[in-house]
Amino acid sequence: MVIFLNGFVQTVMEFRPEYYAVLEVLSTGAKTVKEVAELVDMEPHDVEAVLSALIGQGLAERRDKGLLFKKEAYVLTERGWEVLYKWREEVQKRVEKAAELRRAGRAEEAEEVLAPVGSVLPLMLSLGLLDMALYAAALGQLATLEKSAELSAEVFDGGESDFDVGDEI
Repeated sequence: MVIFLNGFVQTVMEFRPEYYAVLEVLSTGAKTVKEVAELVDMEPHDVEAVLSALIGQGLAERRDKGLLFKKEAYVLTERGWEVLYKWREEVQKRVEKAAELRRAGRAEEAEEVLAPVGSVLPLMLSLGLLDMALYAAALGQLATLEKSAELSAEVFDGGESDFDVGDEI
């Protein structure tokens, strides 16, 4: 993919879920290989390979972390932030499209749209980058959420209670 940025032609890396996940983790601050591995649920040697690729593309860089006990940590570069924002937009568009397709009764198409980004959706949810209702709609779970909300409303809207305060259990 080619984009124009600050008047220059730049290429954007192909979206890869493992790259995206590591970029998202680095967006929260400098992290060691071990910290990244724990947060993205990958083996440290796999994280090192991803970080090497990101460094090679100019999306991340190594820095020292700590004052007394220095550790090697990784941070996003300016280009890393730019690519991350582009990928976030792409994921958001795919989720919105999948939700739209599901509402239209086209579940198989929705699954195809989400397939390339499905593995990063839980991470985006946990980081607060994706709306839960949109996520549920994209996965076809909105009806279940709406039914749960109705049931909750029935229980808490002055319905008959099976027990009174002070009843012994």
